[in-house]
Amino acid sequence: MSSDGAAIARVLRRTPIYVDPAYESALPKAHRDQIVQRIRRSKTPIFVILVPIVAGSTWQSSTQVTTVVQSYLGRDGAYVTLNTDFGDVFDVATWGGTDEQRQAANDAGWAVSYEKRYKTLAARLARCVDLIATGKGSEAYEKDHDAAFTPRPSAAPRPRAKDDDGFPVVVPAAAGAVVLAAAGLLWLRRRRARAAVDALRLPHTVFGTAREAGEDELRARAETELVALGESLEGGEPALDAYTAAGRAFDRARSTADLAGVLALVQKGKGGPPLCYFDPRHGEGVITVRWRAPGTRPRLEVSVCATCAKAVRDRRAPDVLLDRGRPYYEAATPWAETGYGQLGDLVGRVLGE
Repeated sequence: MSSDGAAIARVLRRTPIYVDPAYESALPKAHRDQIVQRIRRSKTPIFVILVPIVAGSTWQSSTQVTTVVQSYLGRDGAYVTLNTDFGDVFDVATWGGTDEQRQAANDAGWAVSYEKRYKTLAARLARCVDLIATGKGSEAYEKDHDAAFTPRPSAAPRPRAKDDDGFPVVVPAAAGAVVLAAAGLLWLRRRRARAAVDALRLPHTVFGTAREAGEDELRARAETELVALGESLEGGEPALDAYTAAGRAFDRARSTADLAGVLALVQKGKGGPPLCYFDPRHGEGVITVRWRAPGTRPRLEVSVCATCAKAVRDRRAPDVLLDRGRPYYEAATPWAETGYGQLGDLVGRVLGE
């Protein structure tokens, strides 16, 4: 791993883009040279590292890639890599600069995924580089995120000779319908295959079937889990505090949202990973996503189930737990204030009431 990191750093001293052979066909030299020119005009140093990130291989996360390579290169700047879970997202880690600049660079990598007109890797990468260079990543993210989650009439796209980044679209007009149909079929097959893989990765927790349960069944399940936690308490005071908070929440529970809070507290007492931010009944949060409720400014990084992660990436509203007919996070409750423990101290909030 270290030799690979050193080799990548040597390349980045000559040119700001390192491309593994696996991605050379997706980023031809002509497009790569155009992006290099964009990077060289940027006041913010930008380094692009395109390498396969696969569990069990040399590179297993984007954080690992950027940390190792930056340690060899020793230069401040924005390091752009591929996202582990989503192919149209770039992870951007920044050394140096202000908090605002680092946030804007990070948002640039996510904003591109919402802009459907950038279809190729080259186009998306060029757009990401431009957003980092101009410092407009957060602005683009907020605009495109809200647009993606706001219903609007569909309109047929107008034919384009080039995409918005100036890269030619090589599709003969007569073959356009055939190409689009084939692409749609391939996309559907890939989505189904990914869904099957995600389903296999879902943890088999006692909460997995609770999302379809009625309130009475959910109450019985929460009580069962609470009793089981009390009989197997290990982990000292934090686990005991979580158990006490769960018991208090159960006694006061008057809604499905309250019972979901009991599940979240039980999971905390067991020392397990957080349950899905959008609805704890979905099971454990196996994927981390960046999400912002439409019409709000705070950008959240939350752990969600595979189904909700797919919804966010497909520009669909995730299946959010409702509290009195509204998304739970809009209510004035400990669950809303802490995101069921992902955004704050849920145990302390419940015990402090």
